[in-house]
Amino acid sequence: MNHQSAFKSPDDKAAYLAAYDEAMESWPVPYEEAEVESRFGTTYLVMSGPKTGPPLVLLHGFMTTVFLWSPNITDLSQNHRVYAIDIMGHRNRSLPHEPIRDLGDYIEWFTAILDELSLTRVDLMGQSFGGWLALNFAIKQPQRVRKLVLLSPAASLLPLVKQFTLRAILSAFYPRHYWFNTWMRWMGLDAHQGSTEVRLMLNLIWLGGKHLRTPPDTMRVMPGVLSDKALQSLQVPVLLLLGEKEVIYDSTKAMARVRQLIPDLTGEIIPESSHDMSMNQYQIVDARILDFLATD
Repeated sequence: MNHQSAFKSPDDKAAYLAAYDEAMESWPVPYEEAEVESRFGTTYLVMSGPKTGPPLVLLHGFMTTVFLWSPNITDLSQNHRVYAIDIMGHRNRSLPHEPIRDLGDYIEWFTAILDELSLTRVDLMGQSFGGWLALNFAIKQPQRVRKLVLLSPAASLLPLVKQFTLRAILSAFYPRHYWFNTWMRWMGLDAHQGSTEVRLMLNLIWLGGKHLRTPPDTMRVMPGVLSDKALQSLQVPVLLLLGEKEVIYDSTKAMARVRQLIPDLTGEIIPESSHDMSMNQYQIVDARILDFLATD
């Protein structure tokens, strides 16, 4: 698969990249762009913060982009060198050469990106799908992770509720703004009532579905619940933040489960938030993250 084939047409490519560039004009801090090659394709990322700061790598949620982190980047990049990565195959600026087919491929892809960036050991943070990926990476390669931050990791702790799957299927098979917006509002993200950052992020998700193809093999790689043994094997300190009103699973039950299993866990349920926690409660979320990363 070549770069061009990720887009449905040259016009689709131009429209999507223009929208992406327009969104990034509101990225609130200076940033550098980079493209990193691996056997899976060309991975796009942006870097902010002091070059000598400790590395913090961010993995966004399902089918979104680095712009998810726009509300958080000002705080996170004050003292850290932040690497926000577009996850391969997720309808963003990372363009696949060949499909990622399973979790092992995702681990290989992410390891290759860290290697190309000469990042031997990082603080790693993931939201939703990115949280599932970050958690699995920390289990598989603990020597590469100093600390792990998980924001509402998708399906990692408990199965997703059936309503999530039904809403996702409706949005995928009947790609209309109505179904998409209904799904996003259910998760706490409202394009009409949210911040500018929320509106821009949702627009990029919608346009990604409109203008880009996703390899079918990659679409089939879905997060799954980790076993007790897997969670018990974590060798790195973990910060887990869940929204009080999380809808993809019961946050109280999820927190209770991991408190019994993860050896070095700092966990908190963030009030008045759902899956929108990192955007609509970013002040609280950022403060908890920076406190956690600052400790030895």
